Amino acid sequence: MDTMRFNSKELSYIAQHADRFDKEGVLLMKEKVDGLFKKGSVYQERYFRLKGNLLFYFKHKEQTKVEPLGVFILERCTVELDLKEDIANSFMLVFEGEEHPFFLATLSEDDRDSWIQALHIASYECLKMQLQQLREQVQARTGRDPIQLPKEPVGLDLDSETDHSEDPVLEISLSCNDLPTDSNGQPPNTLIILHTITPPDQQLWIHHNHTEIVEKSCNPQFLKTVGFGNKDSVDTATRVKLTVYHVVERMTWTMFQVGQAVFTLQDVLMNPSSTLTLTLQGSDMKEYGQVTITCWVNDSDFMKESSDSSLKSRGSFTRNSTVLKIYHESVINRSFRFTTNVVDKVLLVHEYMAESRWSFVIPSLLLKLWIDEEKKKVSLLQDFGEISPTWSSLRQEMTDYCMSSISTYTQKVAHLSSYTGPSFKPSCEKDNKELEFIPTNLHLARMCVTSEGSSEATVYDIMTVGAFVAYTQKFRSGGLRKMLQGQREFHSSQSTLGFKTKIQSSCSLLNDINKLKAEVTEGCKQLHQSALQGSDVSLQTATKDLTEVVRELIRLCDDPLLQLSAEKYMLAKSPSNASDGLDVVASLGPVSKSFHGRQAKSPEKAWKWSGSSFVKSPTVEPWEVTRLNLEAALMCLISKVDEFSKDSTSDEAVWQSDLNPIIINLQDFVEIVSTRAALFLSFLSLVENKDHIKLNHMIKYRRDIVASQAITSLVAGLSITMQTRITDEAFLEQISKIGFLIGFEALLSCYGDEMGMLEDMSVAVDDLAFVFIKFEEEVDGQCEPTITALSDVKAGEFPDINRHSICVSLPLPKTSFSKLPENLQKNKIKITPVFFNIGINEQATLAEKFGNTSTQERINAESIAKVFNYYEDYVRHFGEPENKSGPGSVNNLTKQLHTNIMTKKSKNTEVLHIAAEVCRKLKGIRFISCKSGKDRTSMAVTLEMVQILQHEHDLASHVFLHALDCLRSVGCRRENPLKNAGVRKYAFNSLQLLYIPRLYRPPSGTYGNTQT
Repeated sequence: MDTMRFNSKELSYIAQHADRFDKEGVLLMKEKVDGLFKKGSVYQERYFRLKGNLLFYFKHKEQTKVEPLGVFILERCTVELDLKEDIANSFMLVFEGEEHPFFLATLSEDDRDSWIQALHIASYECLKMQLQQLREQVQARTGRDPIQLPKEPVGLDLDSETDHSEDPVLEISLSCNDLPTDSNGQPPNTLIILHTITPPDQQLWIHHNHTEIVEKSCNPQFLKTVGFGNKDSVDTATRVKLTVYHVVERMTWTMFQVGQAVFTLQDVLMNPSSTLTLTLQGSDMKEYGQVTITCWVNDSDFMKESSDSSLKSRGSFTRNSTVLKIYHESVINRSFRFTTNVVDKVLLVHEYMAESRWSFVIPSLLLKLWIDEEKKKVSLLQDFGEISPTWSSLRQEMTDYCMSSISTYTQKVAHLSSYTGPSFKPSCEKDNKELEFIPTNLHLARMCVTSEGSSEATVYDIMTVGAFVAYTQKFRSGGLRKMLQGQREFHSSQSTLGFKTKIQSSCSLLNDINKLKAEVTEGCKQLHQSALQGSDVSLQTATKDLTEVVRELIRLCDDPLLQLSAEKYMLAKSPSNASDGLDVVASLGPVSKSFHGRQAKSPEKAWKWSGSSFVKSPTVEPWEVTRLNLEAALMCLISKVDEFSKDSTSDEAVWQSDLNPIIINLQDFVEIVSTRAALFLSFLSLVENKDHIKLNHMIKYRRDIVASQAITSLVAGLSITMQTRITDEAFLEQISKIGFLIGFEALLSCYGDEMGMLEDMSVAVDDLAFVFIKFEEEVDGQCEPTITALSDVKAGEFPDINRHSICVSLPLPKTSFSKLPENLQKNKIKITPVFFNIGINEQATLAEKFGNTSTQERINAESIAKVFNYYEDYVRHFGEPENKSGPGSVNNLTKQLHTNIMTKKSKNTEVLHIAAEVCRKLKGIRFISCKSGKDRTSMAVTLEMVQILQHEHDLASHVFLHALDCLRSVGCRRENPLKNAGVRKYAFNSLQLLYIPRLYRPPSGTYGNTQT
């Protein structure tokens, strides 16, 4: 049986206070009597009132000022004569699905017929039939259907509106005055719905847009503006119908109409100061207040075409949709108009949400890079040569896992290459293994703010994304942070103090060697250049600098860990193959063409340096001999340079001919040292992980997943930041000196699966420190990034000798690239990622009361230390940000942030607010996340936008909460749940909202139990 929700007070008000009824009078109604002395059914005299399809009845006519006894809804029912006629002039109401009819009777036959006729035509079905008959009669006479009715009855869809992927040409803002109160004397909850019609092409009113709901106000000022037109201009003959409603209940959209007004866009444009006030007319043709329409034009071309010089112009900044489409697609925008604390100053705000074009491109590039890394790892394992059976078995196991990774990653690349879906991964797909390397729900949230009449705008960008999580790998063993801490526990300590493991030290040592190798290469170039110039002073200086670098490399060769690794490797060689020398053969591969030829002919033989050339050697060269050979090559170079300085008759040609072979030999030995060191330290890694090879593979795979999500999000944020700030010379100077500051904010709890998510995300963010950015000039319009591996491996707290640092090259248009300082055009830029997390949901409450939030506290403490370091670097190079000290300064804010982090306070979201403000003042890039990047993230990003308006643009304090509800109910973020879960409702329930901080709660009617 169908059920219907109704508001008894509103029905009672209609029954008592309607100005006019369709029919009213006395009827006899058959009612059950269940008294002590009398039982059964008898006819009782009642007073009836018919209004539309509502039939009210009262006990007596004199009691029509009190609530009615009941009401019939005259739908799905028929009016029939009572054939039994227990009483004269009786008839009955028979409702569909009801077993017992309702019996009524009149005092006369004429009265009975009059009531039957009135009741018969009262229903909506009857009115619909009459309309259809009239429609058919008109069509029969004219041969043309007068109206185009929808095939099925449709209700008003308040969640839909005209597509505004383009910035509107013209916008209006609305306000009302003197609206009537409701039946209880309370001010209405006002909503305005707009319909448009453009004759002669359209014959029906089409739903265009609607405002937000302004609660309990007879003089509401609506913040959301309504746009008209697009890049193809706007038809000013368009008629607009405004319908004002009082929303009684937001969850079910129960509401009734207050009044209507109709105008054309031309009416507003031609009115002085582009403002028009109209009277609202009710269905009874009475006046119910006024509505004021204020109009302005965004398009300068439209302004030129118009002859009216009084038109307001908002400025040219609003063409953000076109600019955003360079790196984004599916752009959605909304616009708002906010009052400030300054009289006559009005803020005009455009909000945008867009999908990044790189969501599937970057993961494919990373997977291809990691496939190459795995292949090099396999090659390095084979370079161990013949080793004892025990180690050979472990090497094979590690090789099998590497080959498994290559196969899996190759399949992932093939799937992503053939993917044809949307350019973002919706949250409902977060457990899809085919898309596990794609960030969840990655979007740009942009806010453009200007003052009315100004052409200057301030742009604020925030990237929103689901937490960087290996969701498909589940959380039985916790997240990455816990797994990596466990992995570190079974690694041997470098010293008795146990502060660093051998793996940590080996990664740092390998990076130092690679860094010195690069410096040697650069020093050799400088030495060669000095020889070309024929300058003795320059030659001596270059030799001195190169000598210092090579001596530092020789010192590293004596490192105890490296010597220990070499010893372990030699002990692992099979006794019968101790002299196979395959490691040296592999390590000398890139040395010289002549050596390559000998290696190809005799791969089973080893080679060593005789003093003048490489010769066959029956034994593996000891590590100490390799070090001494490098030192001898350096001494040979120094000796030759000293000889040149004493012989004044030598010319540039002699210098070059004598120095070149020595320089080449020195570089060859540096290459040998570097490659053998990598071989020995890789073998040490095999030794350290011999009992946990499968676990290491799982950790590596999980780490790759979250790294892919984090790097993709980072590139999306960097691309739009560079597009926005390319003319900001101070910003370009800042990133060239101290790099990018990337501020991540998350709202994950330290409970259940979300604890594992927090651990995953913290590692993913930390790993961004191993990402470097380089700008390149676009070639042939190719704007897709490229990714290459650097020589350094991941070091630090959680090292990984199998993964190298990466460089992301971002192509810029020629005009943009030319604006970069020279050092930015040539050098790589480092990343400083910081991550602050505060749980806000009911699970966070459980974690605080019954669990453990130490992980969150440790993450926040580590991040504030990074913020301090970045801030100190900034001050050292540029002085105080904004040249400001005292309250509101970065110095003061960082101290507040530190205090809040160290203070034990439940759901201290002030940490997030201060961290966001510090990041903005230091020109950092902002990211906000929760599990899906959809619900809690939407609450956080809208709150940050309103806080920016309040702190930076003097938003009126009494508008703060209204603005917050407005952005959440009718702003761009309302579309995010639709794109992810198919409904425009945030995934909260009433129980959850009891535990969520007040500023993070969605407005009534915008949330429900939906998919997360």
